[in-house]
Amino acid sequence: MTNKSNKYLALLRGINVGGKNIIAKDDLRECFENLGLGAVRTYIQSGNVLFRSESTSVAKLTTKIETGLSKEFSYPAQAVVFSFRQYKSDIQAIPEHWGVDANQKHNALFLLGNLKPAEVMAELPPPIANLENVGLGRRTIFWSATKKNLGKTTIMKLASLPVYKRMTVRNHNTTLKLLALFDEL
Repeated sequence: MTNKSNKYLALLRGINVGGKNIIAKDDLRECFENLGLGAVRTYIQSGNVLFRSESTSVAKLTTKIETGLSKEFSYPAQAVVFSFRQYKSDIQAIPEHWGVDANQKHNALFLLGNLKPAEVMAELPPPIANLENVGLGRRTIFWSATKKNLGKTTIMKLASLPVYKRMTVRNHNTTLKLLALFDEL
């Protein structure tokens, strides 16, 4: 396979969670390779796939990946695809508080399609002062919440809301590790 010059990351929604849509990392990597994508690398079992492609269209890659996964694994695949530049730009938007306090849970909410962080925030109850902090990237919401009172926070209500089906969530460590892995791709 030729060296594909553009670096990308696909964050897959809803695989290997709660016993549903179980896909082994090797099978996932093979599926991406069969789609003509190069230098495919997965990170942990939660649907993080780095790859190279000659394509410059994130939208076309997203459609190609969702269609290919849906066909191969018989589930309605959804993915957030970032170019290296796009992901790095969103990571640079991380608020200073995010990931710093060990007494807080830190999640990145990556939005599917053309959904914007401000649109999602408008659908949610406001974060609770003194318990939660939120920062917005271009396609990502960076959310921190106090672990001690996590059950009282807005972020804990997220999974029960319709907007939750239009995002995929990664923790602080995974979010930053994926940026480091881009450099190795």
